[in-house]
Amino acid sequence: MATDAPMFFFGTLMDPDVLALVLGHALDPVRIEPAFVRGVRRLHVAGRSYPMLRPHPGGRVDGHLVSGLSATDLARLAYYEGWEYDVGTVAVTDAAGRRVIAGLYVCPPHIQADARVWRLDRWQNVHKGVYLPRLRQLMAGYDPAATGADGAKRPPLAPGATRGRRTAG
Repeated sequence: MATDAPMFFFGTLMDPDVLALVLGHALDPVRIEPAFVRGVRRLHVAGRSYPMLRPHPGGRVDGHLVSGLSATDLARLAYYEGWEYDVGTVAVTDAAGRRVIAGLYVCPPHIQADARVWRLDRWQNVHKGVYLPRLRQLMAGYDPAATGADGAKRPPLAPGATRGRRTAG
């Protein structure tokens, strides 16, 4: 059963292989369309290969608006995002130019950004090949029985652990 609220993905979840592994199924039941958010920019999380959004007047971040996600999909997404991200909402502009309110994974204020702008194509070229086997291992640890309101969020892992780097969001 699909949920009503779409999600806006702006980082590694824009990669179809990553999204399919996180959801644990083919992408056929979900609808993915281009969308963007104004007033922000996409930067690397400090010391990591994945992004976060920070306010930036005049900024624009392109991403994917994904709808048709099930409750299980949302729990798996929460597990994947772990302790570094919380769910917020954002007004996005969809492919038809309509403003849509969507869910969004945002970093809490104590998570630091660095100055580097994050780009999906660069992540795919540099990090994806190493990341996918680690992601398979990470998602194998998802336990639906442990899922609660927070999606059984994973706690921080030791430096160098699977969640510590998304090469090893």
